[in-house]
Amino acid sequence: MSATTAEDSAPTPRARWPRVLALGALVVLLLVGGLAAGTVPRVNRDRAVREQAAAIAAEPPRVAVATATRVAADAMRVLPGTCLPLTETAIYPRTTGYVKRRAVDIGDRVEAGQVLAEIATPEVDAQLEQARAALTQDAANVVRAQAQEVYARAQVKREQRAYESGAESRDLYDSAVANFAVTTATVRATEATLKVDEANIRRLEAVQSFQKVTAPFDGVITARNVDPGALVQADTPATVRELFHLMRTDVVRVWVYVPQTFATALKPGQKATVYRREDPARMFAGTVVRTADALDPSTRTLLAEIHVRNPDNVLRPGMYLQVKFTFDREVFPVTIPAAAVVIRTEAPTVGVLDPSNTVHYRKVQLGRDHGAEVEVTVGLSPGEVVVVRPGDELPDGALVEPVAPAK
Repeated sequence: MSATTAEDSAPTPRARWPRVLALGALVVLLLVGGLAAGTVPRVNRDRAVREQAAAIAAEPPRVAVATATRVAADAMRVLPGTCLPLTETAIYPRTTGYVKRRAVDIGDRVEAGQVLAEIATPEVDAQLEQARAALTQDAANVVRAQAQEVYARAQVKREQRAYESGAESRDLYDSAVANFAVTTATVRATEATLKVDEANIRRLEAVQSFQKVTAPFDGVITARNVDPGALVQADTPATVRELFHLMRTDVVRVWVYVPQTFATALKPGQKATVYRREDPARMFAGTVVRTADALDPSTRTLLAEIHVRNPDNVLRPGMYLQVKFTFDREVFPVTIPAAAVVIRTEAPTVGVLDPSNTVHYRKVQLGRDHGAEVEVTVGLSPGEVVVVRPGDELPDGALVEPVAPAK
């Protein structure tokens, strides 16, 4: 028996082909199976997404909506105001002289009649003494003229008796009558001179009384422009600075310019609340005492004056204040979000929903703008539902699904 060689034991090429084909078929099957396993789920997912997108596209668009609400019967409004003193005056000298003494300075509170300063006027004093001496002299002249009148009257009677008895001529009688007329006129002239002297004395006494500069009313000194020794001149306010400036601040005036919207609702006697922006917790009660009764054509505002008691002197003249009014409305608009108003080339419009949730654009007339909200005076009723931020892609007649707007 012969041994088998290595060449006899090796497979022939024809015997290897079935194995190769089987192995390739297995690989192909594995590749096809893997491809099918990855593709089918993806196809299913794409089909599901398309079906969901079609369902969403078929549904009405979701839009944020809001309800139009009627405003309150009264309106609160805060307006800026300017604080002014109730009364103020500039005090000038009424006599010429030198300031002898100054009794007050800025910030001092004074009472009516209190002496603020004294002015030395030696010339006025001398003129007053001269006038009094002239009055004494003229009074003596009146007495003398009256005595001469009495004598002339007696002389007329004597000359009349002598003329009637024929002892004297008519010329002497006529001369006595003329002399009596002269003495009577002299009496009248000296009496008139006496009245002139009395009037001059009263004038100089009045000028002398102006040596003491007094306060015309209770208040606070806000300006002082003189010192002792300064020369002051009377009745020259155009060329001379004021001696003092006086303000009354226990009650202050507040001037407020009210816009045209509330101008007709503001009446004298109406109450108001005044406060400083720096201290809003402390409020002061005020009353409208008068208005200009006409609007400023340049600003379309009405000037109103409010009186406020200021016992603690917290409100200072010149302050910028806040004035809070409560107005009774004459027109009752509705309010909607400002984002619901569509502003295009034409009038403002609002998308209103009907009971079937269909959008209908409606022209409206706007009132006051409050920022996040706006008033609608014409074109919208309370309780109607409007679309917030409709956008350009939402056409008129579109069916929508309303949702509450996000806060």
